[in-house]
Amino acid sequence: MTGVQGRDRLVAVVERAIEQQLPGGRFGVDIPSLAHEVVRQVRRQLAIERLQETAAKVSETLDGIAPARREEASREDGA
Repeated sequence: MTGVQGRDRLVAVVERAIEQQLPGGRFGVDIPSLAHEVVRQVRRQLAIERLQETAAKVSETLDGIAPARREEASREDGA
């Protein structure tokens, strides 16, 4: 890890961004905890979106396979 040791680099970037939005002071905000939670929520949402995309692809694949299987089964029944 370059630069920031022991912490996620993305969390460090988010911390700096939060600090820039609070130029007058921290106002009692625990910036490291807030940054960590923001990154956790974003990663969670990305994971959910990837799972939804994968589920859609699987569904499309199954939809394409099902007609072929039905045709195959009807040929076997007719033979």
